[in-house]
Amino acid sequence: MSSSQPSAAAHASGPRWLRTSPLSYRNFRWLWTGSVFSYIGQWIQQATLGWVVYEITGSGALLGAILGMRAIPMIFLAPLAGVAADRYDRRILLLTSQLLSALTALALGAALALHWLQVWHLFMFTLLMGACNALDRPARHSTVFELVPRTLAMKAVALNTIGFSMTRIIGPAIAGYLVAWFGAPGNFLVQGGLYLVSCGLVFLVVFPARKPRLTANSAFRDLGEGVKYLFTDKTTRTILTLGLFPCLLMVPMWGTLFPILAKDVFHTGPEGLGILLTGVGVGGTIGGFIANALARHDHQGRVQFAAIAALCLALLGIAFVPAFWMLVLCAALGGGAEMVHTASNLSSLQMSAPEEMRGRVSSFIQLYPAFISIGSLLLGPMSDWIGPRNTAWVLALVAGSIALGLFIGSPRARHLRLSHLRGAREGLGHR
Repeated sequence: MSSSQPSAAAHASGPRWLRTSPLSYRNFRWLWTGSVFSYIGQWIQQATLGWVVYEITGSGALLGAILGMRAIPMIFLAPLAGVAADRYDRRILLLTSQLLSALTALALGAALALHWLQVWHLFMFTLLMGACNALDRPARHSTVFELVPRTLAMKAVALNTIGFSMTRIIGPAIAGYLVAWFGAPGNFLVQGGLYLVSCGLVFLVVFPARKPRLTANSAFRDLGEGVKYLFTDKTTRTILTLGLFPCLLMVPMWGTLFPILAKDVFHTGPEGLGILLTGVGVGGTIGGFIANALARHDHQGRVQFAAIAALCLALLGIAFVPAFWMLVLCAALGGGAEMVHTASNLSSLQMSAPEEMRGRVSSFIQLYPAFISIGSLLLGPMSDWIGPRNTAWVLALVAGSIALGLFIGSPRARHLRLSHLRGAREGLGHR
């Protein structure tokens, strides 16, 4: 069975709108649902960890350092995980990553409940979870192309990306309330349960037979080819640049600045953090509908620049608004803009990949949360040094300047078009 031609038996009957959706394919539906559970667990965890660290240590620098540890496995293990996704059984990779994630989250929840937790445990937990995510994501993203026909590939990528982006926004909002209702230990137990559900759903996916490899390259040679592609393909480099600097300079504000603003500036506690992140979630939900409507818009470069401009406005609002309800509105604006930007950028990246390198290109996606973690490492000390408000407007100024420089100086970024991407042309049936 061809990896690009899923079985007709996997195609569900139903209304016409459903039959033209990737969700009409049973295997994609199970994979996508499992992905949503996994992503929610990841982002609940990220937000909860930020609150726990700051509550225990009271240090923005330590908060940034612990969150920043996620970048290490994501940067150094993700390329190897991409090679594994192109070479080995993706079901085994997905099951292994989700089971390990569940056990790690449950272990930290138990340590918190038993009052055994020390700061070095938080560093180790962050490293282990980063490694699990690095193993999981290339296999998960590249499998999408095996479960739907080429004609629906663009919609499937967009739907998967929107699921990732929306849970990136909704998950932290849920986390604030879970901390308030069940405490941090119960929160981590919930995360473990979400990963176990994701693991169980993988068993329901029937993975198509893989096409035989045309070459007998070693894993290290495959890795070298992936790195070479990253540095030599101009379109991929452009898309990554457009995606990574907002992750470094703007997106970390949810996990790093919001706990500090809620605790020390507006004195609203974990409930206030939950309200702020709910604002992000509401904006992200609206942004999801916008992103879905724009998924087939040809001028994706313009879409991404507009979203970056909106993120800069949100940061400026965070820096200067006097009332908490205004801060929530800024959070909603930022959540919507992040959703539109991330959905457009990640879809463009995956659609730019040649089929034989899908897993390795998908591994580049791990650079996004890695850069968010590095940004947290920078924002934590900055907030200790100049305060969270000043940090926000400095970041808005720097990010806006970079975006303006790219818009003026890079025609490839300014004119990035979906119809020019390799995977999109294949999905439309062009050669």
